[in-house]
Amino acid sequence: MISNRDLVDRTKPILKDSYFQVFICLVLASALPQIISSVSPQNVLLNIVVVCLSGYLQLGIAVFCLDVYNKGEGDFKTIFSRFNGFKPIVFILILSIAIVLGFILLIIPGIILALMYSQVFFILADDPDIGVIEAFNLSEKMMRNNKWQLFMLNLEAFLYFFLGVFTLFIWWVWLLPRYSVAYAGFYEELKKEFKK
Repeated sequence: MISNRDLVDRTKPILKDSYFQVFICLVLASALPQIISSVSPQNVLLNIVVVCLSGYLQLGIAVFCLDVYNKGEGDFKTIFSRFNGFKPIVFILILSIAIVLGFILLIIPGIILALMYSQVFFILADDPDIGVIEAFNLSEKMMRNNKWQLFMLNLEAFLYFFLGVFTLFIWWVWLLPRYSVAYAGFYEELKKEFKK
């Protein structure tokens, strides 16, 4: 498995002409559930819709980032290309329940479960016909011995995003695309390792 530094460095030539475009696509897709839930935060039905929408958007963002990583370009419409079937809703519900239960037990199990199942949306993006349990099992197998590396990549991203606050969030235009595409690269590298 290549290092996190190499993963992030690989995104530089991929994104050289499209930082702003990728940033706008990711921000719009990520902000959509918050915008909808802010209409009526106490409305239970609306919150259920937001959770469902989040599943589809997570999948769409995974597809978009894989396209950018593999092809050097991504289309905003790709984020909304998988709004069919119930699989993304089932994925987001199982993932959310597993992580919440892990955090209730103690913080560490929640982090371990989040890392263990972190690849499920990339797996679904790669293979739309995969079964739910199969995808979760595959993510768990792929992440064996790789959880620490992803944890360190997340920590590095968090620290840079925190420092980006002091640039009045301007640095985020560079950071968000690089780390989002680096996560897609992480998945692609995991896939290569897993097939060996």
